[in-house]
Amino acid sequence: MIQAIIFDMDGVIVDTEYIDFQLQKEFVERISPVAGAVDEAAFPTLIGRSYSPLLQGIKDLSGSELSLTDISDQLEDYAKERYQQLDYPSLFRADIVAILDYAKEKGIKLAVASSSRKDHIEEVLEACGILSYFDTLVSGEAFTESKPNPAIYLATLAKLGVSAQDAVAIEDSAFGIAAAKAAGLAVIAYEESRMPVDQSQADYHEKDMQSILVRLKGLHQVDEIKRV
Repeated sequence: MIQAIIFDMDGVIVDTEYIDFQLQKEFVERISPVAGAVDEAAFPTLIGRSYSPLLQGIKDLSGSELSLTDISDQLEDYAKERYQQLDYPSLFRADIVAILDYAKEKGIKLAVASSSRKDHIEEVLEACGILSYFDTLVSGEAFTESKPNPAIYLATLAKLGVSAQDAVAIEDSAFGIAAAKAAGLAVIAYEESRMPVDQSQADYHEKDMQSILVRLKGLHQVDEIKRV
Protein backbone atom coordinates (compact mmCIF):
# COMPACT_ATOMS: atom_id res chain seq x y z
CA MET A 1 0.00 0.00 0.00
CA ILE A 2 1.10 3.55 -0.68
CA GLN A 3 1.72 5.67 2.40
CA ALA A 4 3.08 8.77 0.66
CA ILE A 5 3.12 10.43 -2.75
CA ILE A 6 5.89 12.94 -3.43
CA PHE A 7 5.51 15.31 -6.37
CA ASP A 8 8.04 17.31 -8.30
CA MET A 9 6.55 20.70 -9.11
CA ASP A 10 7.90 22.15 -12.37
CA GLY A 11 6.88 19.92 -15.25
CA VAL A 12 4.50 17.87 -13.11
CA ILE A 13 2.12 20.05 -11.09
CA VAL A 14 2.58 23.04 -13.40
CA ASP A 15 3.61 22.79 -17.04
CA THR A 16 6.64 25.07 -16.71
CA GLU A 17 9.57 22.76 -17.47
CA TYR A 18 9.40 23.38 -21.22
CA ILE A 19 9.16 27.15 -20.66
CA ASP A 20 12.21 26.98 -18.37
CA PHE A 21 14.06 24.90 -20.95
CA GLN A 22 13.40 27.43 -23.71
CA LEU A 23 14.43 30.34 -21.49
CA GLN A 24 17.66 28.63 -20.47
CA LYS A 25 18.52 27.87 -24.09
CA GLU A 26 17.93 31.49 -25.08
CA PHE A 27 20.00 32.76 -22.15
CA VAL A 28 22.94 30.45 -22.90
CA GLU A 29 22.98 31.66 -26.49
CA ARG A 30 22.65 35.25 -25.31
CA ILE A 31 25.77 35.18 -23.12
CA SER A 32 27.85 32.93 -25.37
CA PRO A 33 30.85 34.90 -26.71
CA VAL A 34 30.61 33.13 -30.08
CA ALA A 35 27.28 33.17 -31.90
CA GLY A 36 26.08 29.73 -32.96
CA ALA A 37 28.85 27.90 -31.10
CA VAL A 38 26.67 26.31 -28.40
CA ASP A 39 26.22 22.53 -28.61
CA GLU A 40 22.45 22.03 -29.00
CA ALA A 41 22.69 18.37 -27.98
CA ALA A 42 23.98 19.38 -24.54
CA PHE A 43 20.97 21.53 -23.56
CA PRO A 44 19.00 18.64 -22.00
CA THR A 45 21.67 18.45 -19.26
CA LEU A 46 20.15 21.65 -17.83
CA ILE A 47 16.67 20.18 -17.35
CA GLY A 48 15.68 19.68 -13.72
CA ARG A 49 18.89 21.02 -12.19
CA SER A 50 18.78 22.98 -8.96
CA TYR A 51 20.02 26.56 -9.07
CA SER A 52 23.75 26.31 -8.32
CA PRO A 53 24.42 23.39 -10.69
CA LEU A 54 22.24 25.15 -13.29
CA LEU A 55 24.45 28.24 -13.16
CA GLN A 56 27.57 26.13 -13.62
CA GLY A 57 25.92 24.25 -16.48
CA ILE A 58 25.02 27.53 -18.19
CA LYS A 59 28.58 28.79 -17.79
CA ASP A 60 30.05 25.57 -19.19
CA LEU A 61 27.65 25.39 -22.15
CA SER A 62 27.96 29.05 -23.09
CA GLY A 63 31.73 29.27 -22.78
CA SER A 64 31.18 32.63 -21.10
CA GLU A 65 33.90 34.23 -19.00
CA LEU A 66 31.30 35.80 -16.72
CA SER A 67 31.48 34.85 -13.04
CA LEU A 68 28.74 32.66 -11.59
CA THR A 69 27.54 35.70 -9.63
CA ASP A 70 27.22 37.75 -12.82
CA ILE A 71 25.48 34.87 -14.59
CA SER A 72 23.06 34.57 -11.67
CA ASP A 73 22.27 38.29 -11.71
CA GLN A 74 21.75 38.38 -15.48
CA LEU A 75 19.66 35.19 -15.47
CA GLU A 76 17.46 36.57 -12.70
CA ASP A 77 16.89 39.80 -14.65
CA TYR A 78 16.20 37.88 -17.86
CA ALA A 79 13.79 35.51 -16.12
CA LYS A 80 11.92 38.38 -14.47
CA GLU A 81 11.55 40.03 -17.85
CA ARG A 82 10.23 36.82 -19.43
CA TYR A 83 8.13 35.57 -16.52
CA GLN A 84 6.46 38.77 -15.35
CA GLN A 85 3.31 37.84 -17.26
CA LEU A 86 3.43 34.14 -16.40
CA ASP A 87 0.03 32.91 -15.24
CA TYR A 88 0.58 29.80 -13.11
CA PRO A 89 -3.11 28.84 -12.87
CA SER A 90 -3.19 28.62 -16.68
CA LEU A 91 -0.22 26.21 -16.54
CA PHE A 92 -1.71 24.19 -13.68
CA ARG A 93 -2.52 20.57 -14.44
CA ALA A 94 -5.85 20.73 -12.66
CA ASP A 95 -6.54 17.01 -12.98
CA ILE A 96 -4.02 16.52 -10.17
CA VAL A 97 -6.80 17.51 -7.75
CA ALA A 98 -8.40 14.10 -8.27
CA ILE A 99 -5.12 12.50 -7.14
CA LEU A 100 -4.89 14.80 -4.11
CA ASP A 101 -8.50 14.07 -3.13
CA TYR A 102 -7.92 10.33 -3.52
CA ALA A 103 -4.82 10.53 -1.32
CA LYS A 104 -6.68 12.40 1.41
CA GLU A 105 -9.54 9.90 1.25
CA LYS A 106 -7.10 6.99 1.70
CA GLY A 107 -4.92 8.67 4.34
CA ILE A 108 -1.91 8.89 2.01
CA LYS A 109 0.54 11.66 2.92
CA LEU A 110 1.44 14.26 0.30
CA ALA A 111 4.61 16.26 -0.30
CA VAL A 112 6.40 18.36 -2.87
CA ALA A 113 10.15 17.90 -3.37
CA SER A 114 11.29 20.57 -5.82
CA SER A 115 14.58 22.16 -6.83
CA SER A 116 12.79 25.54 -6.79
CA ARG A 117 13.06 28.02 -3.92
CA LYS A 118 10.72 27.39 -0.98
CA ASP A 119 8.94 30.72 -1.37
CA HIS A 120 8.41 30.04 -5.07
CA ILE A 121 6.95 26.58 -4.33
CA GLU A 122 4.50 28.12 -1.87
CA GLU A 123 3.62 30.93 -4.30
CA VAL A 124 2.84 28.53 -7.15
CA LEU A 125 0.83 26.06 -5.06
CA GLU A 126 -1.13 28.89 -3.47
CA ALA A 127 -1.87 30.41 -6.88
CA CYS A 128 -3.15 27.02 -8.04
CA GLY A 129 -5.31 26.57 -4.93
CA ILE A 130 -3.71 23.34 -3.70
CA LEU A 131 -1.20 24.43 -1.04
CA SER A 132 -3.35 23.16 1.84
CA TYR A 133 -3.30 19.58 0.52
CA PHE A 134 0.39 19.02 1.26
CA ASP A 135 1.84 17.75 4.51
CA THR A 136 5.30 19.12 3.74
CA LEU A 137 7.22 21.07 1.11
CA VAL A 138 10.95 20.51 0.63
CA SER A 139 13.13 22.80 -1.48
CA GLY A 140 16.44 21.98 -3.13
CA GLU A 141 17.84 25.27 -1.84
CA ALA A 142 18.15 23.61 1.59
CA PHE A 143 20.81 21.18 0.32
CA THR A 144 24.40 21.50 -0.83
CA GLU A 145 23.47 19.16 -3.66
CA SER A 146 19.93 18.80 -4.94
CA LYS A 147 18.63 16.44 -7.62
CA PRO A 148 20.04 14.03 -8.85
CA ASN A 149 21.44 13.67 -5.31
CA PRO A 150 18.82 11.71 -3.31
CA ALA A 151 19.15 13.95 -0.23
CA ILE A 152 15.99 15.95 -1.01
CA TYR A 153 13.92 12.75 -1.20
CA LEU A 154 15.49 11.23 1.90
CA ALA A 155 14.73 14.43 3.82
CA THR A 156 11.15 14.47 2.53
CA LEU A 157 10.60 10.86 3.60
CA ALA A 158 12.00 11.69 7.05
CA LYS A 159 9.64 14.66 7.40
CA LEU A 160 6.69 12.48 6.42
CA GLY A 161 7.78 9.59 8.64
CA VAL A 162 7.43 7.14 5.74
CA SER A 163 9.91 4.56 4.42
CA ALA A 164 11.00 4.60 0.78
CA GLN A 165 9.40 1.25 -0.01
CA ASP A 166 6.00 2.71 0.91
CA ALA A 167 6.31 5.88 -1.19
CA VAL A 168 5.88 6.87 -4.83
CA ALA A 169 7.48 9.85 -6.57
CA ILE A 170 6.00 11.58 -9.60
CA GLU A 171 8.74 13.18 -11.69
CA ASP A 172 9.47 14.31 -15.22
CA SER A 173 13.20 15.12 -15.45
CA ALA A 174 16.11 12.69 -15.62
CA PHE A 175 17.71 14.29 -12.55
CA GLY A 176 14.49 14.06 -10.55
CA ILE A 177 13.88 10.46 -11.52
CA ALA A 178 17.48 9.56 -10.63
CA ALA A 179 17.18 11.27 -7.23
CA ALA A 180 13.97 9.45 -6.33
CA LYS A 181 15.29 6.08 -7.50
CA ALA A 182 18.53 6.55 -5.55
CA ALA A 183 16.44 7.22 -2.44
CA GLY A 184 14.62 3.93 -2.99
CA LEU A 185 11.22 5.17 -4.17
CA ALA A 186 9.11 3.80 -6.98
CA VAL A 187 8.84 6.46 -9.68
CA ILE A 188 6.07 7.38 -12.09
CA ALA A 189 7.30 9.55 -14.96
CA TYR A 190 4.96 12.20 -16.33
CA GLU A 191 5.76 11.73 -19.99
CA GLU A 192 7.38 14.65 -21.84
CA SER A 193 7.64 14.59 -25.64
CA ARG A 194 8.42 18.24 -26.44
CA MET A 195 12.06 18.08 -25.41
CA PRO A 196 14.69 15.33 -25.14
CA VAL A 197 14.34 14.01 -21.59
CA ASP A 198 15.65 10.59 -20.54
CA GLN A 199 12.90 9.03 -18.43
CA SER A 200 14.11 5.46 -18.85
CA GLN A 201 14.97 4.99 -15.15
CA ALA A 202 11.34 5.45 -14.09
CA ASP A 203 9.35 2.39 -13.05
CA TYR A 204 6.17 3.56 -14.77
CA HIS A 205 5.39 6.05 -17.54
CA GLU A 206 2.04 7.82 -17.81
CA LYS A 207 0.81 10.47 -20.24
CA ASP A 208 -1.47 12.52 -17.95
CA MET A 209 -2.86 12.89 -14.44
CA GLN A 210 -5.83 10.63 -15.14
CA SER A 211 -3.59 7.71 -16.06
CA ILE A 212 -1.32 8.46 -13.10
CA LEU A 213 -4.35 8.23 -10.80
CA VAL A 214 -5.28 4.85 -12.28
CA ARG A 215 -1.71 3.67 -11.71
CA LEU A 216 -1.67 4.94 -8.12
CA LYS A 217 -4.97 3.20 -7.34
CA GLY A 218 -3.51 -0.05 -8.63
CA LEU A 219 -0.33 0.32 -6.59
CA HIS A 220 -2.30 1.16 -3.46
CA GLN A 221 -4.18 -2.13 -3.67
CA VAL A 222 -1.06 -4.31 -3.40
CA ASP A 223 0.97 -5.12 -0.30
CA GLU A 224 4.29 -4.22 -1.93
CA ILE A 225 4.83 -1.42 -4.46
CA LYS A 226 6.49 -3.06 -7.43
CA ARG A 227 9.63 -1.55 -8.97
CA VAL A 228 10.11 -2.30 -12.65
